[in-house]
Amino acid sequence: MPWRAIAIGLAVMTLEGYDLVAFGATTPLLLRYQPWHLSLTEVGTLGSLTPVGMLFGALLVGPITDRYGRRRTTLLSLAVVSLGMFACAVAPNPELFGASRLVVGLGVGAVYPAMGPLIFELAPPKRKNLSSAIVQCGVTVGGSLAAVVAAVFLHGDGFRLEYLVGGAFGLVLVPMTYRWLPESPEYQREPTGARGLRVVLRPPYTGTTVLFCAMVICSFLLIFGINTWLPQLMQVARYPLDSSLMFLTLLNVGATAGGLAIAVLADRVGSKVPIIVCFVVAAGAMAALSIRSPLVVLSVIVLIGGAGAFGVQGLINVYLARTYPAQARASAIGVALGIGRIGAIAGPVLGGWVLAAGFAPQWNFLLFAVPALFGAILAVAVGGLRRAAETPMSQPVEEPA
Repeated sequence: MPWRAIAIGLAVMTLEGYDLVAFGATTPLLLRYQPWHLSLTEVGTLGSLTPVGMLFGALLVGPITDRYGRRRTTLLSLAVVSLGMFACAVAPNPELFGASRLVVGLGVGAVYPAMGPLIFELAPPKRKNLSSAIVQCGVTVGGSLAAVVAAVFLHGDGFRLEYLVGGAFGLVLVPMTYRWLPESPEYQREPTGARGLRVVLRPPYTGTTVLFCAMVICSFLLIFGINTWLPQLMQVARYPLDSSLMFLTLLNVGATAGGLAIAVLADRVGSKVPIIVCFVVAAGAMAALSIRSPLVVLSVIVLIGGAGAFGVQGLINVYLARTYPAQARASAIGVALGIGRIGAIAGPVLGGWVLAAGFAPQWNFLLFAVPALFGAILAVAVGGLRRAAETPMSQPVEEPA
């Protein structure tokens, strides 16, 4: 396995995970920050700006990556993330803070459509899911680090250090990535001809692309909604802030361990069944959180829910890469992740609306079980269309029998 590239990929995705959870970890602090006087709805809107940037970043970067290379686009995206995080740390008002979150989103949205195909193409044929899962662990490792930084170093209503740490981490990663992340040999051998969006959006891939986009919408609604609002949801359910941040950490720990185990299974049996199982497990965990239980029981539920809710996206990414030819792979991932950001935008906003409406706490959790169930249904449907799209000319990487 290309361990050096995987290590760099893991570090880059750790920065992405840190950013994704940083906002959720600082949400209670932002609500208490007196100079800004933010309401629940306003914080929800701020939380949705990063996914908006990610939507455009992912859509724009896919064709660029398929044309100009995976490595160069990854470096550019990483630099944008770092600058955006520093801007968040020094923002003097909510408007500039929101603009900075939008810039961060542009960079974060571009990172995986550039780097994901690179890791997939460097990985051995029988280790595609595992290699991707190891890199994806960075998201949950970074999320755990963001929660720990918030719990240990942030006090009162001070939130800026959380973003300063993220910006510094990204600044260190840029030269490391430049030195140690190679370009994909498969990309360098790509034939000329139709590539990028001209392949992804036309038959025989049109229906498959639509279903993948819908599946990622469900996945991201679940991930971003929970990451943004879990600490606040737990406080509404009368758990103290320290316990709420602990649940956020457990969620990401469960995603890390569970994601690796599921990836090993997917390399043996294919992606479809594990994706369905992950969505169903995530729905069950959300429903279980709606019932007030002892702390130990809740901790186990959060661990299992993290494995299902977060582990599924890594499997979807590999399923996407296997389905499309190399000359359109980054564009396919970019389109699916870009359109999928609709779910990432809706998750924080819907959570903020529900909390502001004052519904009973259990309804907040049940809200996030619904997209998980829809995701399972879409995973069932995409299998048939995927087979129809696999023409001899496309030469996608075959799944295990």
